Amino acid sequence: MSSNHEVSRRGFLVGMAGVAGAALAVGATSPARGAANKPLYTPEQAFKWLKQGNRRWVNRNIRNVDHTPPEGDTTKGQWPFAAVLSCADSRVNPERVFDVQRANLFNVRNAGNIGTDGISIGSLEYSVAVLKVALVVVLGHSSCGAVSASQNTLRTGEYPGGDIDDVVNAILPAIEDLPKDQTLADGIWANAGYSARALRRSSIIAEAIDSGTLRVKYAMYDLKSRKATFA
Repeated sequence: MSSNHEVSRRGFLVGMAGVAGAALAVGATSPARGAANKPLYTPEQAFKWLKQGNRRWVNRNIRNVDHTPPEGDTTKGQWPFAAVLSCADSRVNPERVFDVQRANLFNVRNAGNIGTDGISIGSLEYSVAVLKVALVVVLGHSSCGAVSASQNTLRTGEYPGGDIDDVVNAILPAIEDLPKDQTLADGIWANAGYSARALRRSSIIAEAIDSGTLRVKYAMYDLKSRKATFA
């Protein structure tokens, strides 16, 4: 990433933080984060909530839990405890998968849960730098068509066509070093892990990890069992 892009991205984040500050100045409510803008959540807490929520979802003991701070008015602000980069697949809804209410998760979605493009990275950087999420999860899922199409291109050299080719080209580096007999599950895991590692190369995300306020993980959601398994 060029230094100009980094400066521009930081400028965007500073600007958005200024907008949030201006909103508070005119009376928007916000839970206090402490004198040093201390995060509300810890990575351990956020991870525990996701695992507990998915367990409820698997067992169909759905409670639609809300972890928003009691004084948090979501018409005037947002306090998500985690960010989820997931596939655009209509069968994958992070709030359902983790049994939480709207506004608990900051969602970034695209075909193939790709975390190597500027839009996805910038969106997640915003969730980390401004919203202070404690956890970022790259969530792959079983029967992922984007990964399947990329594996087909890897085997045959043929592309699906249109701008879907951009999706395939973004996934290929994640799976090209796998064995030739790789399964779809192999590819899904490799793709999610590749994106998680790519996100850690962001200076904004890396700084939060180094400070202990953020953790980045990846997982796969099984459509049949409803279980999210973390690496």
